Amino acid sequence: MAATVPRPTGRDLRVAVPLHQELLPDVEDLFGHLPPLNVTRMFANTGDMAAPVLGFVRAVFTAEGVDPRLREILTLRTAWILSVPYEWEANVPMARNVGVTDADITSIATDGPVTGLDATANLIYRATDEITNDVAVSDLTLQELLDVFGPTLTTKYILEISWFNLLSRFLASTRVPIDQGAPTSDRSSPV
Repeated sequence: MAATVPRPTGRDLRVAVPLHQELLPDVEDLFGHLPPLNVTRMFANTGDMAAPVLGFVRAVFTAEGVDPRLREILTLRTAWILSVPYEWEANVPMARNVGVTDADITSIATDGPVTGLDATANLIYRATDEITNDVAVSDLTLQELLDVFGPTLTTKYILEISWFNLLSRFLASTRVPIDQGAPTSDRSSPV
């Protein structure tokens, strides 16, 4: 069985996730075609920021050249490092749907360096650790990213890692509750 991120304790205080009927009509239209995720409804809570945030989410999940498997590895690793159960639980099913195995997930869910993945996944894993823990990738990791992916994809992967750091911190700070009913179990992305 795959690992789970420990759930924080003592967090009864949270930002209320708006109910469907509480969404403004123009915001509701933005989110109507998406699965009913608490995170998207929390984005709707931002009002005038909702459309640009959703646009960025679409870009993250549809970026040309970004390998969905690597995206899910970096997403899960960020969730693990930052102890964000919502992000972990929402993305484990999507990760499996794009080829991340239970053995990969177990490797991702470690507190030390990961070596059990293929070379490219280990590189993405290392870049994720460095950005999440140290703010930026090291010169060595940046050079390896450039050697493997070139400048455009390297920049995209750095942006993806940075986005999932932002998202994890947003989820943890607003205390978005975990979705019921596994709404991402048959998906490879939320968009």
